[in-house]
Amino acid sequence: MQKTVRMKLSALSGLLSGVTWTIGDILLVGFEPDLADYPEIAQSAVIQNKELAVLMLEGSTRRLTAGALIAAFTIPLMFFALYHISQLIKPSGQKYTALSILLLFIGFSWSPLAHASFFYVGETYKTALLLDSASAGTVFALGETFVQVLTITWAAAVGLTAVGWLLVTIAILRGKTAFPRVFGLFTPLSMTLIVGVLTPLLPSALSVPLTGADFNLAAIVFYVLTSIFVFRQTAGTDHSR
Repeated sequence: MQKTVRMKLSALSGLLSGVTWTIGDILLVGFEPDLADYPEIAQSAVIQNKELAVLMLEGSTRRLTAGALIAAFTIPLMFFALYHISQLIKPSGQKYTALSILLLFIGFSWSPLAHASFFYVGETYKTALLLDSASAGTVFALGETFVQVLTITWAAAVGLTAVGWLLVTIAILRGKTAFPRVFGLFTPLSMTLIVGVLTPLLPSALSVPLTGADFNLAAIVFYVLTSIFVFRQTAGTDHSR
């Protein structure tokens, strides 16, 4: 496969991964429940993060399953997207590029478990609410265990991914890559901050389902730009053959 073709497919795979993971976020955590509607959880001494405990309760099992699986099964797209990123930041140096891509790769690899953990938390608390008080307490405790796994994996995946994107952002802003410097303002790290500010300003019909999708919405913006950039950069090469 020609390098120009790989570059294009890599950029498009990044865009598609952003779309599929955003859909996964919407299906899995795109809710705004009222804690007051769930007194059993609100009054529980076992449950520490009550907002998280009720977050997925309004989602059907089928919806939550789809939200978890669509992200898990499209993680290869995120991996392949790193190809065109690595090629475009190569001017920053071999070691710098390798470190940036390695951090992103590891962060991406931890993401499916972190994402899917929301499913197990949601289904556990949904089940607990169907039980009598004595039985529910045991299941609430199990839910807390799942929350601990979710917290650890989510923090690790997001934290390492953020560091990887930070290195990419710094390299772009310093003019050490093949990207125009302005792209440093639109990396997933930079755009997540912007999306996080803008999303709550949208009508509730949009802001509620998109609340948990900041990072993946930011990825969509970035990969749209990188796709346009790659296709334009390779157009001259394609025509010359």
